[in-house]
Amino acid sequence: MGFIKDFFTKRPQAQQKTAPPPPRQSNAAPTKKGIQFDPALVDNLKNDHSHLVTLFGQMWELGYQANNPHKLAELVTQFKRDFQAHLLKENVKFYVYLEQNLTDDASSMQLVKDFRNEMNDIAQAVIKFCKRYSKPIKMSVLQEHFPQEYQQVGEVLTHRVSLEENELYTLYTP
Repeated sequence: MGFIKDFFTKRPQAQQKTAPPPPRQSNAAPTKKGIQFDPALVDNLKNDHSHLVTLFGQMWELGYQANNPHKLAELVTQFKRDFQAHLLKENVKFYVYLEQNLTDDASSMQLVKDFRNEMNDIAQAVIKFCKRYSKPIKMSVLQEHFPQEYQQVGEVLTHRVSLEENELYTLYTP
């Protein structure tokens, strides 16, 4: 199950950036409505990806391989919570921003919509996986399905992270 670790050890680490302070507002021009550009957002989302992949790897190493169903359930629960927080941030700050700023670019807008719809489908499958394994289950039962489901989810997430970081995130510009 090293495919996930291999993927993330071969890519550059995202650097945490702090956003500059907001510009002082004057009475001369009204502020733009909607989601504003956040120069630290893409790095923040990439850091989320790294964190989620670490948690995902720990599910296998510290939970399943260590024959510790309680630790596995704890890590799955944490992964689900952090995954949902990432999706919320991505949906509100990233996708909404792109959709409000790409209205004049039909092909980019369609790409964004396709990515968003695909992510919704992936998210449903990941959450289903997390719900199934968020409670301690006997190792004999885990051994029947967990390895295959874990690998499937890992491959889908790894592929998705790669597409987001290498293609989709390039659309996020001021």
